[in-house]
Amino acid sequence: MIGRQLRAALAIYHRDLQIFLSYRTLAFSTAFSAVFSIALFYYVSQLLSVRSFGSPDDYFAFVVVGLVILAVLQSTLVLSATVRAELVAGTFERVLLSPFGGVRGALSMMIFPIVQAIVLGIWTLALAAVLFHLSLHWATVPLALPVAILAALSFSAIALLVTAVMIVFKQAPGIGVLIAGITLVSGFYFPTELLPSWIAWIAQVQPFTPAVELLRHLLAGLPMAEPAWVYLLKLGGFLVVLMPLGAWALARGIDISQRRGTIIEY
Repeated sequence: MIGRQLRAALAIYHRDLQIFLSYRTLAFSTAFSAVFSIALFYYVSQLLSVRSFGSPDDYFAFVVVGLVILAVLQSTLVLSATVRAELVAGTFERVLLSPFGGVRGALSMMIFPIVQAIVLGIWTLALAAVLFHLSLHWATVPLALPVAILAALSFSAIALLVTAVMIVFKQAPGIGVLIAGITLVSGFYFPTELLPSWIAWIAQVQPFTPAVELLRHLLAGLPMAEPAWVYLLKLGGFLVVLMPLGAWALARGIDISQRRGTIIEY
């Protein structure tokens, strides 16, 4: 049973990979776009002289890791748009009617974007190291991969909730606004200590801040406000709580739409 489900998930991954590769210049443009992002922040970092960072290079390392995590975040939250595109194309119904089911199918649709984001993140770090002399903390770099996967799974749980809203109401919350809000309060571009007190608490009640803090330490050796086990406990807690909730919400949303007869509408 588990073997069949795994083969089904990998089949969806293989389909998404083939679609991506069918656009002949997409892989090149995606890889090349990373150069512009890291170059922009490298030269911005050379203008900075602030007490929060020891040197411009420290800020550059800070923001490069933020860009890598942002790509992973975007790879999960794009799920609602992916499912909507499947509904428009008339292919999501095949997943719904299959023994695999809509929830497992939706989860499988995140495999390729997450893998792509992690590969792009490795590429971004390599470019930053080679072109702009980013100093990586090689002793702990290998530990970053399992932490990145744990973070992606935690982010995916939130993506399921957003997709459930889209299934029921045919319109999801603005993903661009959601991502912008997350980057603002999670320390992607600047330390959360700079946030005003009335909003700073949000940094402690979502999985993005611990993911960014822990990965910055593992990849670039930047200091952490809390011990590593605290961040791992937070990420694991968010995953354990939010993933079942997100899966239930998506299943419930599909059930409501099927009973209304609106599942194929968009």
